[in-house]
Amino acid sequence: MNNKSLTLYQQVDKFSQSEVTALYFRSGKINFRVFCRRIDEMASKLYDLGIRKDQVVSLLAPNVPETIIAFYALNKIGAIVALLHPLLPKNVLLSSLLETKSVVLLLLDARYNDYKDSLKESKIPVYFLSAYPDLKPFIKQGFKILYHKDIKNVDKSHYLYKIPKSTTQFHVNEDPKKPSVYLRSGGTTGKSKTVILNDENVSFAGKQSEWILKRKIKGISMIGVLPLFHGYGLSMGVHAPLMNEAASCLMISYSGKEIVSKVKKGKLNVLIAVPYLARKLLNNRKLNGPMLKNLYATYVGADKPEEELFQLFDKKMIDNGSENRLLQGYGLTETVTVNFVNTSTDNRIGSVGKPLLGVRLRIAGDSDFNKDIGPDNDGIIMISSDGVCLGYLNTPKEKQPFHYDYDGTKWLITGDIGHYDKDGYLFFKNRATDVLKIAGYSIFPSDIEMYANRCPNVKSSAAVYIDSDSHPYVHLFLETDSGVDQDKIKKECLKILQDNLIRYSVPERITVLNALPRTEVGKIDKKKLREVK
Repeated sequence: MNNKSLTLYQQVDKFSQSEVTALYFRSGKINFRVFCRRIDEMASKLYDLGIRKDQVVSLLAPNVPETIIAFYALNKIGAIVALLHPLLPKNVLLSSLLETKSVVLLLLDARYNDYKDSLKESKIPVYFLSAYPDLKPFIKQGFKILYHKDIKNVDKSHYLYKIPKSTTQFHVNEDPKKPSVYLRSGGTTGKSKTVILNDENVSFAGKQSEWILKRKIKGISMIGVLPLFHGYGLSMGVHAPLMNEAASCLMISYSGKEIVSKVKKGKLNVLIAVPYLARKLLNNRKLNGPMLKNLYATYVGADKPEEELFQLFDKKMIDNGSENRLLQGYGLTETVTVNFVNTSTDNRIGSVGKPLLGVRLRIAGDSDFNKDIGPDNDGIIMISSDGVCLGYLNTPKEKQPFHYDYDGTKWLITGDIGHYDKDGYLFFKNRATDVLKIAGYSIFPSDIEMYANRCPNVKSSAAVYIDSDSHPYVHLFLETDSGVDQDKIKKECLKILQDNLIRYSVPERITVLNALPRTEVGKIDKKKLREVK
């Protein structure tokens, strides 16, 4: 049986006798033999809890080993996993569970306090994942002390690692084409959507890992710092190495200290980042010297990086004798991210690379999706590949982001603008929709403005992306009547935003104006707002 006909679980389980490292976490590691055994044990436990094929289970946890193990265990059963943002606002959790019709929530124990009041209103069973089982003995005591307040209300009987092992047998899911993953996306229209994926979508880029890296991948380690809810993190940070008998180096959050340690020991060879993290790596003075020879490549996506970042990053590597280079790619959640990428042997700065094998590109005009308008002409980027999603959840056919040719070929209408050159390199110009990216996360100005406009005395608002030298952030402008208490409005508005938005969406700065600048046709002039100091 070849990779194409395997489910995500089967692609990993074929290494169930391997002693090669599958996961690095903190100071420990788990080999494939133990990893696959724990997946099987977890799957039997979840099956005993009543989870069945095609039921939806929401997973809200960062990248700890139990999160990854639970993901593959659910895939073995054939359940659909709705991957939620680890920083999901408590006010949004219940609506997300209802939208996906989830039957169970798997939640990191340390996050329970944030959601316990909201979950009292829900009848959905909650079971807990934890980093605790995979910590070294001397760290476990510190964990209990550090997270005592967060985990004291957790029902100990609902810890998955404490539930007795089960020998229950069940039919293993063998269908890689059925829906298996729900991911949240900005959508191709700029409004957030839930994307439906199958196993072939998720594993599409991973099957080409050696083509992308231009080297054997078995036994190397790739960073897994982007959470599973992030398509880039799911497909390339976690599944791509595991399906190729390589390791995913898991991190709950970015840690320059841990990255330096792992690179120095040769336990981290490939970095997957967004431009913000790439800049932090570049500026990390301890990530220097001979250790950089242990790095083979650094791939960057999600945000659009400036050319200077490539020049400075590559110079640092060359000066230290490393073959590592900063290489840009392109994709969307609707294609489980990577569909185009620069490689070490085939790259062009300014482009997002050439298409992966099996990816077809079309640049279309506004009125004719059947025709490619040719090289060097900006138009709408369209993609056809096995990575293209099944569609949006709870969305009628006529509102799905697809175009079908006369021969039935399915194309994703990305809504993004760009062109390709005579050599086939794709140049991404901009998102046609108003979606911001900060640290790889989709930020929706419309959501920020919707909640800001609910604040007392706010007549109108505008959320503006600021790409400062230190870090990108959102600057929110509020329009109010003169004479109002500006400090009070700011505090009231900030409270509403914090209660309803993920942390990256909450504006770093709020400015109150008597009138927002507008264009001749009456639209808010965000270009002028970016000039406000």
